[in-house]
Amino acid sequence: MHDLYDVARKHHVQIYSYPLEQFDSISMPYHNGIIGIDPKRITSLQHEKICLAHELGHCLTGSFYNIYSRFDVRQKHENRADRWAIRMLMPKDKVELAIRKGYTTRFELAEYFDVPEEFVQKALELYYVA
Repeated sequence: MHDLYDVARKHHVQIYSYPLEQFDSISMPYHNGIIGIDPKRITSLQHEKICLAHELGHCLTGSFYNIYSRFDVRQKHENRADRWAIRMLMPKDKVELAIRKGYTTRFELAEYFDVPEEFVQKALELYYVA
C-alpha cells in the first residue's frame, strides 16, 4: 500500500480524504492530478489499495473524460486506468511466477497479491484473454 502513496508523491499527485456522495474515490486532472478518497466508504485495506491504484491510473495516464462531451467514451478511460492499476499491483511476470509457485486459483492469487478476486479476474483477462 505504501508503494502507491510513494508513487503519488513521486509524481506530485495529491491525495485527500474527502466525503463523496456517490463514489468511493475520484480523481481530477488538476496539475498532476488530485485524488479524493472517502474513508467512510472504504471497507478494507484491499479496497483502499484498488481505489488508489485505479485513481492513480487516471492521473498517470491522463485518462480523464469530459462529462460534457458526447464524443468522449468514458469506458475507454476507465479501462486505461484499470490496466495501469493491474500492471502496478499484479505485473505479468509476478503473476507468472506466482502461478509457477502453485498459486493457480483466483482465490490463491488474490491472497498472494492481497487484492480482491474480481481484480485478479481482470488481470487474468488482460494478460491471457485477447
